[in-house]
Amino acid sequence: MNARGIIVKAVAVIVALLLVAPSVSTVSTAQSQSVFRVGWGGTSLDTFNPFITYAQISTWITLDIYSRLVRVSSDYSTYIPDLAASWEVIGGDIVRFHLVTNATFHNGVPVTASDVEYSFHLASEPWSSRAANVKIVESIRVIDNYTIDFTVSSIPLFFALAASTIPIVPKHVWSNISDPSTYSGYPPIGSGPLRLTEYKEGQYVVLEPYNRFYYPWYLPRVDRIIVKFYPDVTSAANALLAGDIDAVGPYIPMAMRNVLVNNPGFKVFTSPGTTYFYIAFNVDPNGTGNPTLKDLNVRRALAYATNVTYACDTAWHGYSKPIATVLPTSNIYYNPNLKPYEFNLSRAAEILDQAGYKLGSNGVRASSSGVPLSYTILVPSKFPEAVNAAQVIANWWKQIGVNVEIKAMDTGSMSAIIWNNVNGVVRLGHDIDIWDWIVSPNDVSQFDVFATGRTLTGVSDSGYSNPEYDSLYEKIYNASSMDEIKNIAWRLQEILYNDLPYIPLCEIEAVQAHSVKFTGFDYEWPGGPFGGDNWRTFLNATPATTTTAQGGNSDYLVIGVAAGVIAVVAIVVLINRFRR
Repeated sequence: MNARGIIVKAVAVIVALLLVAPSVSTVSTAQSQSVFRVGWGGTSLDTFNPFITYAQISTWITLDIYSRLVRVSSDYSTYIPDLAASWEVIGGDIVRFHLVTNATFHNGVPVTASDVEYSFHLASEPWSSRAANVKIVESIRVIDNYTIDFTVSSIPLFFALAASTIPIVPKHVWSNISDPSTYSGYPPIGSGPLRLTEYKEGQYVVLEPYNRFYYPWYLPRVDRIIVKFYPDVTSAANALLAGDIDAVGPYIPMAMRNVLVNNPGFKVFTSPGTTYFYIAFNVDPNGTGNPTLKDLNVRRALAYATNVTYACDTAWHGYSKPIATVLPTSNIYYNPNLKPYEFNLSRAAEILDQAGYKLGSNGVRASSSGVPLSYTILVPSKFPEAVNAAQVIANWWKQIGVNVEIKAMDTGSMSAIIWNNVNGVVRLGHDIDIWDWIVSPNDVSQFDVFATGRTLTGVSDSGYSNPEYDSLYEKIYNASSMDEIKNIAWRLQEILYNDLPYIPLCEIEAVQAHSVKFTGFDYEWPGGPFGGDNWRTFLNATPATTTTAQGGNSDYLVIGVAAGVIAVVAIVVLINRFRR
């Protein structure tokens, strides 16, 4: 099927049914004072600038502050209107969006197509964390205040990577910032259904409904949302037990699962995973880590000396599964043909023997030039499971003559070591790290992490560089069909599997919990409602005592109050595919 033949039209139909009372608020009095509190364990919000953050919590908090052109549906099968009320494809490579005409930023200024154009311009800057998302955009043309054309190289990727992800910011604010690459983005001024009303650095943010939002039925069912930051998931889970918060993200520690399961005040559930942990080797040609890791023979030996299945089962207490590629199994481009390297210490030792790494009297191998196979593994201390996995892996590596020192630390300290910036030049300064990535189900931008030169943005912790990979990766942005994207994605995964800049370890099940005082959550969303990627969570959180429609699996909320006004939103998404 040729995705260039896609014609998409989205029409929002609002049907208002007047019941008994002539004028009643759609939010009950009981709800008007309700507060939903979420605790996040780990890295706290680093910036409100959506173009430079790599922190998941920062992205999550701003998902409903900033509008997007479109939003992804609950099952990731299609796209639904946001700032764009409708759209169509013209001539096979132009997407024309018709914006809503009643959108305003949180400071009251109307949103126009010029704001959209400017936001995509910011996203495309070399310093932007969103640059890879907009590579498919070839040109943008503003037709009028509420109509805008995008000429793109790949329509399916444009919707997945750009139209549904790029935040729309006010041009009249950002164009007056001297250096957007260092701008904190505070206070964030968006046009989404939530606005920031309070922020205490390192402690919490407070979000409240933006009552002038262009789709009033999207507005949250609670009066306030408070997101509190905790140093780790254990602290956050303890806060849930103490009643200080109502839900925990991004997951609960496995050691505390049974405590929460046995408490009737909490609902514990498992959602499809989007997070995976990995071992990254510093293979940066200009890096200052142990140079022996640049030898593929060493990395292959370490792969054979890593029992991925055992590490997942023991470190994550059975709530993870081994993977062999850089995408979680929930991603639609995941290559199922790749399996973890077979655990074989004899073969690992043989590879090192044949490569000339002789075992010394101290039990540690060394290269022919005398460089010992002695490495330091950096691990985020906030992930005790990852620290445990590192210890297990170090024991196996020791058996083949590889010495390992494990250093657990906060992620800020890790980042400073890994992306060692000296006079504006970044050189990877570590040996090995164990860390995690969160990858959305329809995202291919994860492959950008392994493109040459990505160490400059603080993305690549391997410094991997391969011209064959780069050339193939660029082709993905010109793919004209989902099948073509899939074929390229599978081949990219195979290259990484063989070159081993990473040893993928474990895909983590999203085990989360919330107080039974709230309902309305989508447990089937990959990553779960509190994993930092679900834009519906804050909007759907509903006090359990309130009579309301279950919003968990719905793309649009149906909010009703007896003897009041019920707003029913019917969204019709028409997708026609033609063969060429």
